[in-house]
Order: sequence, then C-alpha cells, then structure tokens
Amino acid sequence: MTSWSSASPAGDAAVSLTTQLHGGELAAWCAARLVGTAAAVAKVDAAARGHRPVRPVGQVDAHHWAEIGGAFGLRLAALVEPSPAYYSLYGLVRAGLVSRKWADEQAGESPTHAGLLAGQRQRSLELRPTPTGWRDLGEPVPTDVTSTPAEPVLADLFDRTRRYLAEHAPPGQLGTPAVEAALARVFWLVSAFEDVYRTAQAGPPLVELFGRSVPTVEAMRAAAPEPVVAELVELARQLHTSGSLTALRRLAGNPPAGQALGHAAPVFVHHWADGDVLLGDGRASTLLDVKTVIRTDNVERTARWLWQLLGYAWLDTADQWRIRTVGLYLARHGVLVTWPADELAAQLLGERGFGHRRRVAKARGEFLAVAERVLVAEGARLPA
Repeated sequence: MTSWSSASPAGDAAVSLTTQLHGGELAAWCAARLVGTAAAVAKVDAAARGHRPVRPVGQVDAHHWAEIGGAFGLRLAALVEPSPAYYSLYGLVRAGLVSRKWADEQAGESPTHAGLLAGQRQRSLELRPTPTGWRDLGEPVPTDVTSTPAEPVLADLFDRTRRYLAEHAPPGQLGTPAVEAALARVFWLVSAFEDVYRTAQAGPPLVELFGRSVPTVEAMRAAAPEPVVAELVELARQLHTSGSLTALRRLAGNPPAGQALGHAAPVFVHHWADGDVLLGDGRASTLLDVKTVIRTDNVERTARWLWQLLGYAWLDTADQWRIRTVGLYLARHGVLVTWPADELAAQLLGERGFGHRRRVAKARGEFLAVAERVLVAEGARLPA
C-alpha cells in the first residue's frame, strides 16, 4: 500500500492569498478600503443574466463543483499554453508518489521548457516563462523520496497527454467532442493530483487508485465519473459556441494557429498567490480567473474574486506579467467580464475625479504593506 507523504514541496508554506481574503488581515483591509465593491459585483451578475448555464445532471455533492472547477481550469490552462501542470506535479511530490527529481524531469518535457539547458531543466518546476523572460522562483525544498514504482506509469500518462494535445488540441484550439472527453478524463485526474498540493490530503480517487498498487494508464484514464466527463465536454462546447474562445484569441493578439495565447498559472508570490491564465502578446496582458459557478448573485463570494484579481495585479510590483486588464471567465455561462486594471482598482476603491490615480497608488502601497506583514508572519515574503 502506498504511504502518503505529508511533506510539502514548499516547506512550511504560507497559507495563501485566497485564505487571507476569506477572513485574514487582508480581508479586513479590503472590506474597509474597497468601498466601491458592490458596483463591480453587480456588473458580474448582470453579465451572466440571460445566459443559460451548463448545469450538472441530477443531484451532486459539494465535491463535484470543486472537481469540475479544477479540471476545467486545467483544460483552459492547456488551451492557453503547453506548459507543465506545475501544481499537479507538486501534488504528486507531496503525496510521495514521485520524487522531486522526477517532477522536474516531467516539467522539462513540456514544450515551454524544452529549450532550457540541461542544468536548468533539473529545476524546471521553479522556472516559469513570463512575458518579460524567465522567472526563477528559487531553490526547491529537498525531499527524501528518491524514486517510486509509480513514476514509469505516471511518466507514460503525462507523455501520452502531451502528444495527444499536440496532435488533437494544440494551443488556442478545442478538439472534437470525443477529444474533449478524452482530455476531460485526464484533467480530472491531474486536478486530483493538484488537490494534494492545495490541501495536503489525498482524496478518495487517488487513495482508490494508488492505495494498494500502481494502476495502469488505462485504469487512471477510466477513473473519472461519466457525468463529470460529460459536463466538462459541455463546458468546452460552451466556450466555443458562446464566442468566448474567439474573445480569448483576440485578447491574446490573434496569434497563428497552434501558438500559445499567453501563460498558464502566473505566479505573483510563490506558493501563496498564483493566477489561472494570462492572455497577451508580451506587451500587454489580460489576467483571467476561471469560475465554474452557476449563481453569480453571491455578493460576498464575487467580492472576494474581485479583491483577489486586484491583489494579483498589485502584487506584480516589477510589472513582470504586464497586466493591463483583469477579468473573470464564467465558464458555465460562456461569459467574459473584464476591466482595465486601473479602472477596477478605482471602482473598488470608490475613487473618481481629479487625483484618483494618486489615491489608487496610495491604496496599493497600503495593500502591499499589509501583504508583506502577513507574508513575513507566515514564513514567506514579497518578491524583490
């Protein structure tokens, strides 16, 4: 039976910006200072109205929503950039299913990392492409896992997935319904790997698959529930038929077929704040968070989404990601809601008129000061 490891790839990592915005010091700051949040929340709800959302078939539990959100987020990331599934690889390391060396080797096999030198590829998980060049996230925390019996079969799974994407659904393109169903099975599983990184716990699917022996690739690809697969295929269809895929390409500068639309999993503070996707041509970028909810009238929840988007943009202190626009993709509705980043900041702060840019800059300084204090308390720090 596999022994699940509790060791984190990040060591004693900070909690996360998401957690902070649910009730930490940063949540208190946002609630006190972002007094114009209600108007921005209303824009999101209004944009979703009149659009028929993709719904689950029958009754589902709370875990179902998270499964769909995680898997579809990874599908959209693969659509944007052929990069490693960074946090899924971290999750496999954290679970003790693979060594850190193996995870770096797998990351290095991705098209985004194929051009790295041999010495760099040994640290592939900590090297991320950005619009302004490679970002080095620092030295990885060593683990005591050297190699495991699961590594060959997992390597086969990841290799097959890379080749399948390249042939049937390259960047910027969706596949046929059959292709999307096959990808849904893989991304459902890869999302379960990522959950171990996010929660430090292996969920029932992984325990069932790896608890007694190493499964085959065929067993791993057959593990996803059929209703989940069908729902993920519908979300891909919604992306196409709603016109949102065309909009994503436009935000990316309409690159040639098969070329990346931007970057997946942009990092703002390592192991503390990472986004979903970044679309752009290298000069100006749109940061999007992907949401798979049906109801958009939950004011507190949507407020946290917007605070988080603003937080990501403000945390990019070196302008490494070139964020000029931010927004949400409401996947079940096929709706994009975007703002120029500066306009969202001013709206959330309730700032208008002469001098509002100076006041927004002052608020950003306050936010970063609180973030730095929180990070230091949690054993991390803002990027230099």
